[in-house]
Amino acid sequence: MTDSCQLTADSCQLRGKRLHFARVQADIDEILQGFPREVPVFPLGGVVLFPGAVLPLVIFEERYKQMLTDVLDKDRVISLALLKQCSKEEYEREPPFHETVCVGQIIHHESLPDGRYSIALLGLSAGRAVAAKSDKPYRIADIELLEDSFDAKAADEAKLERAFRGSVPGPNDLAALRNQLAQFLTTDHIPAAVINTCALTAPVFPVHKLELLEERSLARRLDRLLEFLERPWQWN
Repeated sequence: MTDSCQLTADSCQLRGKRLHFARVQADIDEILQGFPREVPVFPLGGVVLFPGAVLPLVIFEERYKQMLTDVLDKDRVISLALLKQCSKEEYEREPPFHETVCVGQIIHHESLPDGRYSIALLGLSAGRAVAAKSDKPYRIADIELLEDSFDAKAADEAKLERAFRGSVPGPNDLAALRNQLAQFLTTDHIPAAVINTCALTAPVFPVHKLELLEERSLARRLDRLLEFLERPWQWN
């Protein structure tokens, strides 16, 4: 984990009573029509966000606190990128990131007493990022969206149950997750969001999660996730 943020408890527990979901779906449709465009990049080590999944974070590095201030004045959109291996000096100067990213919208934020910020980031779409020049203290990239193929049908329910059992920590319930997602996503987006939430929380290597994000077929993404989860040597 880098100095820029801390992951909060279980990403699947959205705690809807604390999050502000008003206008989220309308915002999503309007935001996605505005691409390609420049978006701030938040590179994190070990974290890959997926469309429809929600990632809670605590931000405390100054440049990303500045990024948060900047985007909250606009449309609350940033892109989450997987940080490449680099030296401390490289990270402090200009952190390198993988070009496949997930564009997200901040759907909840609050200031903490110690000066940090708690946010919840909703994944909107995968994208291809090309770094752009900027006078900001954080990275900026030109991003073109990558469209997923919604080919995972109800017939995949048994596979999804297997993925959920292997991916989501604690005594969580698949029906409860669907109900939580329904707070801010339309019905046709929920099946993809369930698959992608499993991909977000799965105990697999970040490079494999990046491979899942790069897969445009949701059916294939689910199959690959199961392959990663069920390899007997994965965590030996």
